[in-house]
Amino acid sequence: MFFNARPPEALARYPAFLLVFAGFRQAGRMRAAMEPLGIHPRHFGVLTLLAGSPGCTQQQLSELTGIDRSSMVAVLDDLEQRGLAERRQDPNDRRKRSIHLTAKGERLRERCAREAERLQEDLLSDLTPAERAELLHLLRKLSGLDAREAPVPG
Repeated sequence: MFFNARPPEALARYPAFLLVFAGFRQAGRMRAAMEPLGIHPRHFGVLTLLAGSPGCTQQQLSELTGIDRSSMVAVLDDLEQRGLAERRQDPNDRRKRSIHLTAKGERLRERCAREAERLQEDLLSDLTPAERAELLHLLRKLSGLDAREAPVPG
């Protein structure tokens, strides 16, 4: 597989290429790690979001994950059929359904989270704790999660 190899040196001077390369490599590893648990990484993402925000709607989950609405319906149908999540009528709006993890879904999410942590440790094993913190800081900044620092008046 291409992403198990080293990136071409000619492209390695482009940070965007390296980010995409590393992302695809890690996504492949994540898919392989989740497969024995009978789950796809997108399911893990949805389970994780539901654990942190029980009662999300399908639309909210679609917006948070970037999974299009029709695909989100399929993901939630699958999770519900497997007893991992359930749709409930929203008490404030009869037209909406809120999504909740089941106990079985939470147990599987915890197993998947441990596997994801193992993969993350493997990914970052060559970095010092300071390098890990700096990488996370920079990735959050590039992703727009952390506000840019205000310029120092000169």
